[in-house]
Amino acid sequence: MKKILSVILAALMLFAIVPTVFAASTPVITTTVDKTSVMVGDIVTVTAKVSSNSKLCALTYEIRYDTSAFQIVSNSGSCKGVFGTESYNASTAGTVRYLGASSTSISNTSQNIFSVQLKALKTSGTISAAVTEAYVQNGVNEDDVTSAVNSASAKTFTFAASSSSYYISIRTPSQTKIRYKDGIVLHADANRTLPSGSYIKWTTSNNNFKTTASSDGKSFTIISDSNGTTEITATLYSSANVKLDSVTIEMTSKAGFFDIIGGFFRSLFGATKIHAE
Repeated sequence: MKKILSVILAALMLFAIVPTVFAASTPVITTTVDKTSVMVGDIVTVTAKVSSNSKLCALTYEIRYDTSAFQIVSNSGSCKGVFGTESYNASTAGTVRYLGASSTSISNTSQNIFSVQLKALKTSGTISAAVTEAYVQNGVNEDDVTSAVNSASAKTFTFAASSSSYYISIRTPSQTKIRYKDGIVLHADANRTLPSGSYIKWTTSNNNFKTTASSDGKSFTIISDSNGTTEITATLYSSANVKLDSVTIEMTSKAGFFDIIGGFFRSLFGATKIHAE
Protein backbone atom coordinates (compact mmCIF):
# COMPACT_ATOMS: atom_id res chain seq x y z
CA MET A 1 0.00 0.00 0.00
CA LYS A 2 2.80 2.38 0.92
CA LYS A 3 4.45 1.69 -2.46
CA ILE A 4 1.20 2.46 -4.35
CA LEU A 5 0.74 5.76 -2.47
CA SER A 6 4.32 6.69 -3.31
CA VAL A 7 3.67 6.11 -7.03
CA ILE A 8 0.44 8.15 -6.95
CA LEU A 9 2.15 10.98 -5.06
CA ALA A 10 5.02 11.00 -7.56
CA ALA A 11 2.55 11.18 -10.47
CA LEU A 12 0.66 14.06 -8.86
CA MET A 13 3.89 15.93 -8.31
CA LEU A 14 4.84 15.40 -11.95
CA PHE A 15 1.54 16.83 -13.20
CA ALA A 16 1.95 19.79 -10.86
CA ILE A 17 5.43 20.45 -12.19
CA VAL A 18 4.74 20.10 -15.95
CA PRO A 19 2.59 23.25 -16.36
CA THR A 20 5.26 25.40 -14.74
CA VAL A 21 7.88 23.97 -17.08
CA PHE A 22 6.04 24.06 -20.38
CA ALA A 23 3.20 26.61 -20.00
CA ALA A 24 3.83 29.80 -21.93
CA SER A 25 1.95 33.07 -21.85
CA THR A 26 0.09 33.95 -25.03
CA PRO A 27 2.32 35.93 -27.38
CA VAL A 28 0.97 39.37 -28.17
CA ILE A 29 1.85 41.36 -31.28
CA THR A 30 1.16 45.02 -30.55
CA THR A 31 0.29 47.10 -33.61
CA THR A 32 0.23 50.90 -33.62
CA VAL A 33 -0.35 53.67 -36.16
CA ASP A 34 1.08 57.16 -35.89
CA LYS A 35 -2.24 58.84 -36.71
CA THR A 36 -5.92 58.08 -37.33
CA SER A 37 -6.93 61.54 -38.56
CA VAL A 38 -5.73 62.08 -42.10
CA MET A 39 -5.74 64.43 -45.04
CA VAL A 40 -5.45 63.13 -48.59
CA GLY A 41 -1.74 62.57 -49.23
CA ASP A 42 -0.81 61.99 -45.56
CA ILE A 43 1.58 59.13 -44.80
CA VAL A 44 0.45 56.63 -42.15
CA THR A 45 3.14 54.52 -40.49
CA VAL A 46 2.06 51.13 -39.13
CA THR A 47 4.42 49.49 -36.62
CA ALA A 48 4.32 46.10 -34.86
CA LYS A 49 6.40 44.54 -32.11
CA VAL A 50 6.35 41.47 -29.88
CA SER A 51 5.21 42.68 -26.47
CA SER A 52 5.41 39.56 -24.32
CA ASN A 53 8.06 36.97 -23.46
CA SER A 54 6.25 33.94 -24.78
CA LYS A 55 8.66 31.55 -26.49
CA LEU A 56 7.45 32.68 -29.91
CA CYS A 57 9.50 31.02 -32.64
CA ALA A 58 7.48 31.54 -35.85
CA LEU A 59 5.04 34.16 -36.99
CA THR A 60 3.00 35.15 -40.05
CA TYR A 61 1.51 38.59 -39.58
CA GLU A 62 -0.57 40.66 -41.98
CA ILE A 63 -1.50 44.29 -42.42
CA ARG A 64 -4.72 44.58 -44.41
CA TYR A 65 -5.86 47.90 -45.83
CA ASP A 66 -8.64 49.40 -47.91
CA THR A 67 -7.13 49.82 -51.38
CA SER A 68 -9.54 52.62 -52.23
CA ALA A 69 -8.29 54.55 -49.20
CA PHE A 70 -4.57 53.69 -48.95
CA GLN A 71 -1.60 53.02 -51.18
CA ILE A 72 1.70 51.43 -50.11
CA VAL A 73 4.61 53.85 -50.05
CA SER A 74 7.15 51.51 -48.44
CA ASN A 75 6.46 47.77 -48.61
CA SER A 76 9.82 46.53 -47.35
CA GLY A 77 9.08 47.49 -43.78
CA SER A 78 11.75 48.01 -41.16
CA CYS A 79 13.25 44.70 -40.03
CA LYS A 80 15.01 44.89 -36.67
CA GLY A 81 16.38 41.35 -36.59
CA VAL A 82 14.00 39.93 -33.98
CA PHE A 83 13.75 36.62 -35.82
CA GLY A 84 16.62 34.79 -37.46
CA THR A 85 14.86 34.61 -40.81
CA GLU A 86 12.51 37.40 -41.92
CA SER A 87 10.78 38.41 -45.13
CA TYR A 88 8.00 40.60 -46.50
CA ASN A 89 5.43 39.94 -49.20
CA ALA A 90 3.19 42.63 -50.65
CA SER A 91 2.15 40.83 -53.82
CA THR A 92 -1.53 40.79 -52.88
CA ALA A 93 -3.35 44.12 -53.24
CA GLY A 94 -4.63 45.21 -49.86
CA THR A 95 -2.26 43.02 -47.83
CA VAL A 96 1.33 43.29 -46.62
CA ARG A 97 2.52 40.00 -45.13
CA TYR A 98 5.42 39.53 -42.70
CA LEU A 99 6.99 36.11 -42.08
CA GLY A 100 9.48 35.51 -39.29
CA ALA A 101 11.07 32.32 -37.97
CA SER A 102 13.79 31.43 -35.50
CA SER A 103 15.57 28.18 -34.62
CA THR A 104 15.02 29.10 -30.97
CA SER A 105 12.28 31.07 -29.25
CA ILE A 106 12.75 34.82 -29.11
CA SER A 107 12.78 36.72 -25.83
CA ASN A 108 10.72 39.69 -24.79
CA THR A 109 11.74 42.64 -26.94
CA SER A 110 10.78 46.24 -27.53
CA GLN A 111 12.22 46.10 -31.03
CA ASN A 112 9.89 46.57 -33.97
CA ILE A 113 9.42 43.50 -36.11
CA PHE A 114 7.54 45.38 -38.77
CA SER A 115 6.99 48.89 -40.07
CA VAL A 116 5.23 49.91 -43.27
CA GLN A 117 4.07 53.23 -44.69
CA LEU A 118 0.84 53.87 -46.57
CA LYS A 119 -0.42 57.04 -48.26
CA ALA A 120 -3.99 58.17 -47.67
CA LEU A 121 -5.98 58.43 -50.92
CA LYS A 122 -9.06 59.75 -49.13
CA THR A 123 -10.01 60.84 -45.63
CA SER A 124 -11.71 57.63 -44.50
CA GLY A 125 -10.85 53.94 -44.51
CA THR A 126 -9.54 51.10 -42.37
CA ILE A 127 -6.26 49.34 -41.67
CA SER A 128 -6.27 46.08 -39.72
CA ALA A 129 -3.69 43.70 -38.28
CA ALA A 130 -4.05 39.93 -38.08
CA VAL A 131 -1.88 36.94 -37.13
CA THR A 132 -2.43 34.02 -39.52
CA GLU A 133 0.23 31.70 -38.11
CA ALA A 134 2.09 31.55 -34.79
CA TYR A 135 4.17 28.85 -33.05
CA VAL A 136 5.87 28.74 -29.66
CA GLN A 137 8.80 26.62 -28.55
CA ASN A 138 7.82 23.80 -26.19
CA GLY A 139 10.90 21.79 -25.41
CA VAL A 140 11.88 20.10 -28.65
CA ASN A 141 8.40 20.67 -30.09
CA GLU A 142 6.63 23.66 -31.60
CA ASP A 143 3.03 24.31 -30.55
CA ASP A 144 0.52 26.00 -32.87
CA VAL A 145 -0.96 28.99 -30.97
CA THR A 146 -2.32 30.89 -33.98
CA SER A 147 -5.88 31.26 -32.71
CA ALA A 148 -4.86 32.53 -29.27
CA VAL A 149 -2.26 34.94 -30.65
CA ASN A 150 -4.65 36.37 -33.22
CA SER A 151 -7.35 36.85 -30.59
CA ALA A 152 -4.88 38.76 -28.42
CA SER A 153 -3.30 40.72 -31.27
CA ALA A 154 -5.89 41.44 -33.98
CA LYS A 155 -6.72 45.10 -34.30
CA THR A 156 -8.56 47.45 -36.66
CA PHE A 157 -7.90 51.17 -37.04
CA THR A 158 -10.61 53.41 -38.47
CA PHE A 159 -9.51 56.64 -40.11
CA ALA A 160 -11.42 59.92 -40.40
CA ALA A 161 -10.81 63.33 -41.90
CA SER A 162 -8.29 65.48 -40.10
CA SER A 163 -9.59 68.72 -38.65
CA SER A 164 -6.98 70.38 -40.85
CA SER A 165 -8.41 68.87 -44.06
CA TYR A 166 -9.23 71.18 -46.93
CA TYR A 167 -12.55 71.19 -48.74
CA ILE A 168 -13.81 73.19 -51.67
CA SER A 169 -17.29 73.96 -52.94
CA ILE A 170 -18.72 75.65 -56.02
CA ARG A 171 -21.10 78.46 -55.19
CA THR A 172 -24.62 77.63 -56.30
CA PRO A 173 -25.09 79.48 -59.60
CA SER A 174 -28.13 81.72 -60.10
CA GLN A 175 -28.99 79.65 -63.15
CA THR A 176 -27.90 76.28 -64.48
CA LYS A 177 -29.24 76.63 -68.04
CA ILE A 178 -27.26 79.09 -70.15
CA ARG A 179 -28.46 80.48 -73.48
CA TYR A 180 -26.27 80.22 -76.55
CA LYS A 181 -23.52 82.90 -76.53
CA ASP A 182 -24.36 83.81 -72.92
CA GLY A 183 -22.13 82.77 -70.05
CA ILE A 184 -21.71 82.63 -66.30
CA VAL A 185 -18.80 82.94 -63.90
CA LEU A 186 -18.51 80.04 -61.44
CA HIS A 187 -16.63 80.41 -58.17
CA ALA A 188 -14.83 77.84 -56.00
CA ASP A 189 -14.56 78.46 -52.26
CA ALA A 190 -12.32 76.66 -49.74
CA ASN A 191 -13.22 75.95 -46.13
CA ARG A 192 -10.00 77.59 -44.96
CA THR A 193 -6.96 79.47 -46.21
CA LEU A 194 -5.23 77.31 -48.78
CA PRO A 195 -1.62 76.23 -48.15
CA SER A 196 1.16 77.82 -50.16
CA GLY A 197 1.57 76.33 -53.61
CA SER A 198 -1.86 74.67 -53.73
CA TYR A 199 -4.09 75.28 -56.72
CA ILE A 200 -7.55 74.66 -58.18
CA LYS A 201 -7.99 73.01 -61.57
CA TRP A 202 -11.28 73.12 -63.49
CA THR A 203 -12.33 70.40 -65.95
CA THR A 204 -15.43 69.73 -68.07
CA SER A 205 -16.93 66.47 -69.28
CA ASN A 206 -17.38 67.76 -72.85
CA ASN A 207 -17.03 70.84 -75.06
CA ASN A 208 -20.54 72.27 -74.75
CA PHE A 209 -19.06 75.41 -73.15
CA LYS A 210 -16.14 77.61 -74.02
CA THR A 211 -14.16 78.04 -70.81
CA THR A 212 -11.65 80.37 -69.18
CA ALA A 213 -10.15 79.94 -65.70
CA SER A 214 -8.87 82.86 -63.64
CA SER A 215 -5.15 83.03 -62.86
CA ASP A 216 -5.74 81.99 -59.22
CA GLY A 217 -8.13 79.21 -60.27
CA LYS A 218 -10.89 80.44 -57.98
CA SER A 219 -13.26 81.43 -60.79
CA PHE A 220 -14.23 79.78 -64.06
CA THR A 221 -16.10 81.45 -66.90
CA ILE A 222 -18.23 79.26 -69.16
CA ILE A 223 -19.98 80.39 -72.35
CA SER A 224 -22.65 78.33 -74.11
CA ASP A 225 -21.39 76.94 -77.42
CA SER A 226 -23.00 73.52 -78.10
CA ASN A 227 -26.27 71.99 -77.00
CA GLY A 228 -26.28 69.63 -74.01
CA THR A 229 -25.48 69.08 -70.35
CA THR A 230 -21.93 69.27 -68.98
CA GLU A 231 -20.36 68.16 -65.70
CA ILE A 232 -17.99 70.84 -64.41
CA THR A 233 -15.46 69.84 -61.75
CA ALA A 234 -13.22 71.94 -59.54
CA THR A 235 -10.32 69.99 -58.01
CA LEU A 236 -8.00 71.22 -55.28
CA TYR A 237 -4.37 70.05 -55.43
CA SER A 238 -1.51 70.49 -52.99
CA SER A 239 1.84 71.95 -54.03
CA ALA A 240 2.99 68.33 -54.49
CA ASN A 241 0.14 67.72 -56.98
CA VAL A 242 -1.76 65.54 -54.50
CA LYS A 243 -5.54 65.74 -54.87
CA LEU A 244 -7.06 67.18 -51.70
CA ASP A 245 -10.71 67.52 -52.68
CA SER A 246 -13.04 67.97 -55.65
CA VAL A 247 -16.62 69.02 -56.34
CA THR A 248 -18.80 68.65 -59.44
CA ILE A 249 -21.93 70.43 -60.67
CA GLU A 250 -24.02 70.11 -63.84
CA MET A 251 -24.65 72.99 -66.23
CA THR A 252 -26.78 72.95 -69.39
CA SER A 253 -25.92 74.74 -72.61
CA LYS A 254 -29.03 75.79 -74.54
CA ALA A 255 -27.77 75.78 -78.11
CA GLY A 256 -30.60 74.33 -80.12
CA PHE A 257 -31.51 75.68 -83.58
CA PHE A 258 -33.63 78.60 -82.39
CA ASP A 259 -31.24 79.29 -79.47
CA ILE A 260 -28.41 79.71 -81.98
CA ILE A 261 -30.47 82.12 -84.12
CA GLY A 262 -31.39 84.16 -81.05
CA GLY A 263 -27.81 84.13 -79.83
CA PHE A 264 -26.57 85.32 -83.22
CA PHE A 265 -28.76 88.42 -83.17
CA ARG A 266 -28.05 89.14 -79.49
CA SER A 267 -24.35 88.90 -80.26
CA LEU A 268 -24.79 91.15 -83.29
CA PHE A 269 -26.36 93.89 -81.16
CA GLY A 270 -24.07 93.36 -78.15
CA ALA A 271 -26.88 91.93 -76.04
CA THR A 272 -25.18 88.73 -74.89
CA LYS A 273 -24.56 88.52 -71.18
CA ILE A 274 -21.98 87.00 -68.84
CA HIS A 275 -23.63 86.45 -65.47
CA ALA A 276 -21.16 87.47 -62.74
CA GLU A 277 -22.16 85.58 -59.64
